[in-house]
Amino acid sequence: MPTYKWIFIIGCYNSGTTLLDRILRQHSSITGLPREGQFLSNVFITPKSVGVPRLWAEKEDLFRFLPNEKTVEAIQVKQDWIRLLDKPEASFALEKSPPNTARTLWLERNFNQPYFIHIVRNGYAVAMGIQAKVIADYGQMPNLLEKSAHQWNRSLEIMLEDRSELTNFLEISYEDFTADPIKIMDDIFSFLDLPVLDSEQLLQKYSIHGVNSEIKNKNQIRLKEMTVEQEHIIYNEAGKMLDRYNYSK
Repeated sequence: MPTYKWIFIIGCYNSGTTLLDRILRQHSSITGLPREGQFLSNVFITPKSVGVPRLWAEKEDLFRFLPNEKTVEAIQVKQDWIRLLDKPEASFALEKSPPNTARTLWLERNFNQPYFIHIVRNGYAVAMGIQAKVIADYGQMPNLLEKSAHQWNRSLEIMLEDRSELTNFLEISYEDFTADPIKIMDDIFSFLDLPVLDSEQLLQKYSIHGVNSEIKNKNQIRLKEMTVEQEHIIYNEAGKMLDRYNYSK
């Protein structure tokens, strides 16, 4: 089986992971998968399959693997993923399934000290975005905004619990990334010890969820939609991490 240096983009849904994936995969040394790896191996269940689309924290025990469990399954995952990589000659392989945030210690143990890039975005904008996406794709469900805020909060709690055990870990914010993408991407490529992308290539428009756009902060689109009641609901569920990361409306 070929040997790759693995990169895992981790973070909550609606935090900019897809955009970061699009950018990194332009690099000649980075290969990727045709879709999120959680859909490309039978080892994993998906949140949607157990009734919690985009809300894996509602059934966390199904997604949070211990480092020393499922070792045979880890071999199967690598085999499943490697055969689907789009640039087999590259030295780095990239994956970005959001539930990986719950199993970084398992990935650390079984993927030979991979690189983790954690992206954090304003929890109000994320919770509103998750709610809108779930409603659009699957319909309304009870207490959806509370669950969306809990998903964001719990993703960060787990990351704070586990990050000290990860050999190669970098955290960036969506806000810094969209404000100065050249600097943040320079930081990321330095972390990976790779040459940077040409700025013209980096600053092109990207198609994300069917929308073609340049790199820019889209928080205000969601925050303008948020009512005072929704703001209170999100803070009641995620205030701990909103305060820690200094987010406010």
